[in-house]
Amino acid sequence: MDTRRWPRWAVVLAVGAGLFLYLRSPIDLLPDRMGPLGLLDDLVVLGVALWWLQRRLAEPVSAAPADAVTEPIPTDPWELLGIAPGATPDAITRAYRTQLKRHHPDRVAGLGDASQRLAHERTVAIQRAYRTLRGD
Repeated sequence: MDTRRWPRWAVVLAVGAGLFLYLRSPIDLLPDRMGPLGLLDDLVVLGVALWWLQRRLAEPVSAAPADAVTEPIPTDPWELLGIAPGATPDAITRAYRTQLKRHHPDRVAGLGDASQRLAHERTVAIQRAYRTLRGD
């Protein structure tokens, strides 16, 4: 699961709740009744969680997800569909369906308006390329 898509408040809440449950749990790597040595694992877990949380919260919040398609849309229909010139009609149809599945706006429905707009533009370009290569 990619926690970079979680809101910051949810990350803080989840880490805080997890730390609280771990520290209150009777199940430990080293039992607390072992004296100072028993607190060692609690301090290590607390330190690692706080270090990770500090690094996570220090990251800039980006408007677009890291996996968003940001390259320009090619104008060459062969390049857009990812096939070599002179491909068979079956290969053109397969490439069209593959690219349409990959860039369909429904796949980015929850990623925001910019990603949806880009996916729509890409889908229209793929459909136009397919019609051009089919000869319609």
